[in-house]
Amino acid sequence: MKQLAFVCAIFLLFSFRSTCVTAQIASGFHNPVFGARALAQGNAFVARADDASAIAFNPAGLTQLERPQISLGSCFVLPSVEYHGDGISENMDTDVNIIPNLFFASPILGNKLAAGLGITIPYGLQGEWDDDGFSRYVITDFDLTIININPTITFKPFSFLSIGAGLDYYYADSNQESRIPPLVAGTPEGFRDLEMNGDAFGYNAGILCNINPQHSIGISFRSKADIDFDGELELSGLPAAVTGFERFDSDASTTAAIPEMLSLGYAYRQGNLWSIEADVQWTNWSRFDVLGIDLDPPNPLLGTEIEDVRKWRDTWGFALGGEYKFSEALKARGGYAFHESPVPSETFEPSVPQSSRHALFTGLGYGWGKNVNKWVDLAYGVVFYENRKIDNTVGDALGGPIDGRYDLITHLIAINFNYRF
Repeated sequence: MKQLAFVCAIFLLFSFRSTCVTAQIASGFHNPVFGARALAQGNAFVARADDASAIAFNPAGLTQLERPQISLGSCFVLPSVEYHGDGISENMDTDVNIIPNLFFASPILGNKLAAGLGITIPYGLQGEWDDDGFSRYVITDFDLTIININPTITFKPFSFLSIGAGLDYYYADSNQESRIPPLVAGTPEGFRDLEMNGDAFGYNAGILCNINPQHSIGISFRSKADIDFDGELELSGLPAAVTGFERFDSDASTTAAIPEMLSLGYAYRQGNLWSIEADVQWTNWSRFDVLGIDLDPPNPLLGTEIEDVRKWRDTWGFALGGEYKFSEALKARGGYAFHESPVPSETFEPSVPQSSRHALFTGLGYGWGKNVNKWVDLAYGVVFYENRKIDNTVGDALGGPIDGRYDLITHLIAINFNYRF
């Protein structure tokens, strides 16, 4: 077991160092890959939440753990994004994205009180369009990574009811690059690089009601968190004969909101043989409306503020998934999920090339050891996107319209190593 723990720790550390996440799974830039077991069931897990990953899905579920449990894993995301428009075709350059997770949870007073700690990367974007491609005046390279550290405590006041709550600490790191159109005909293009980071606090809470051994209902809520970003905007490669300088740096600051999220689930268990669950989720993406990026000193080309208009919409998501137990050691899983896109056509741009999506998942769990106290969960999923054809004014003023058709598909492979003490 020590060897397994060492391998898992190295695997997780490597994952965090290599992380470049992509928002190709749920709505907005949300990446709910919090464990292979739940993912294999379409993330329909709010009303069962009976392992350490309950910290991410419904903290009230932790009182179901009989012994301390640790889970370490990663999800490998393979997105494909293609653009077709005005006789041009271009593929977004995307790496294999690695999104790790770590959970530890333990009962404290029998099944009355439990606590846990989760470390996840629930939000992010990543990708790269050609430096001389169709979107170069809007975006070329972009990445956003938001890490969440989530301590949790859970109390069971009644035999049928558990209540959990947790603190969310978010750390965010962001980078955006694009080209600057020639300021005067015959002069070269310039470069724009915006690097920012920030942090924020939020909270989460959950309720799990086991109506009887067959039926349960779960409710989970995550609060808004306002991330205060600070960083630097750099303009370079400018024609000095026109502007009087080749490079100009400004301190940049803004505030962006991680939205509220409310999830409701119902689960049915047939003895100890199989279970099925249906979840619905609402996300308040309308908070992602207009980002005002303040510049100090004022930029000679951009002024004192950049106004980034998004006007995103609230979204609904649905998940259905289940698990079948062949034996104590072997379990099979499957699931389906649907998520609306919050991005309206009028503000659609190539760093979030989204449409509403449908996803299918499957997976296995295999355990071994005394009382099956060691096990591994595996999941595979594919996300299909509805057709999205864009005709808006984003980029028009810069001479680089982004109108056209965007085709997307994403494959996911997840693995988690688990140990029950």
